[in-house]
This record gives sequence, C-alpha cells and structure tokens, in this order.
Amino acid sequence: MDNLEYSVSPAVSYLNSPEGIPFDGRSYALYDPNFKIYDSFTINFQMKTFAADGLLLWISDPLPDSSFTIEIQNRQLIARAVARGQPYSVRTNFTKNRLCDGAWHFIQIRLDGSSLVMKVDKRQYTKTEARVHSVDMRGPLFIAGHSEKYSPTYLSVRTKQFFHGDIRHLKINDNPVEWLAPRPTTVTSDYYHLTSAILSTTSEQGDLTPPNVDGHSPEQILAAAN
Repeated sequence: MDNLEYSVSPAVSYLNSPEGIPFDGRSYALYDPNFKIYDSFTINFQMKTFAADGLLLWISDPLPDSSFTIEIQNRQLIARAVARGQPYSVRTNFTKNRLCDGAWHFIQIRLDGSSLVMKVDKRQYTKTEARVHSVDMRGPLFIAGHSEKYSPTYLSVRTKQFFHGDIRHLKINDNPVEWLAPRPTTVTSDYYHLTSAILSTTSEQGDLTPPNVDGHSPEQILAAAN
C-alpha cells in the first residue's frame, strides 16, 4: 500500500450502513495494492451524488498498457476498459439529470473479455470489442480517486475530479466489501487525496469491532500501509 505518513488516526466506517461511506471529492480508498483482472471482473454498488464529474474506480497496468475505469463525466456514468492499448467503453445516455440527483442508484458492471455490460437501475448498456480477445492486468485498485503517486493517461481516465458523494453495498467479484478507514492528507493542484484500506470480511453486520482479516487486525493492516 502507499508509503505515506499521516498524523491522524483512521476511523473505521462500514459500507453496509444505510448512509454508506461519504467521499468529499478529496479522498480515495485503496482496495488492493496488487489486484488482478484476468478476463472477467464484476462490481456491484450503490452510489448517490450531485457532482457532474468524478472518478469512482480505477486500476491500471502499464505493461501492457491495460486499465479499467468507472467514472462520471458530464453527468453520465462510463465504464472503460483498455486491453493492450485498445479502449472500449459503455456510457449512459440520460437526457435529464437522472444520475447526479442526490438519490441512490444501483450499479452493476461486468467485464468479460471483449464484452462490457453496465446496468444502472433498470437500464442496461452493452459494448463488445471484436479486436479484444482477452484481458489480463494487475495493479492497485483504487476507489473514488487514486494516490498522488499515479498519473492516469487520458486514454484511461478522462475526469480530473475525485468522486464526491456516497457509496454503499459494494461487492467486488461477488465478495462484499464491509468496511474502510479513510485518512486525511493535503490538497494538491489537480487532485485531492485521502488514503485508506478497504478489506472484505465475513463478520456480522452488527459487530462494531473491526474484524481480523487473514489473521491481522485493522490496526496492523493500516500500519502496513504507512
């Protein structure tokens, strides 16, 4: 995880609460520093925002120039894959402000090789790229922004804004993501940053004590991120 220094202790928050996790446009979360996508990837979540632009998810592998991005651009939701330099994407086509209206929206996105399928509430959008035969990438998987150590290319990420809104009920490859612990940091010229650890757990929803993950407590995991 990021080797950054912080003076403020993190507070664990739960994604399965009715309020979800708030992001203020100056934050990001690191789900996995070495996440792998091989041909298929699925993500489900709910989100609400008033912001017209914002980065929701990003993973990038510079070799061989592959990435996967979910972002809001001009009040439209976009899922974009780049496979060995070949981009393909799906995009909503809302004619009114139906996405960035401050209400909860249900999102499901599946990448399956050359196929991208995105469901937003009751609408479905599909794209197939014949020039892509397989997807293979490995890198840090960020949510709501990214570390200042990274500079996404325009081919991968179009917005320069971090996500400003709320996310809840997040599932990655059908695995629920229960909690995260954001930490504040300083503002830079183009992006705003906040690092955190996001980890899955099988603990009961009502348990207010952060569970151990793979034999490590949240405190140990967060300490390893510094």
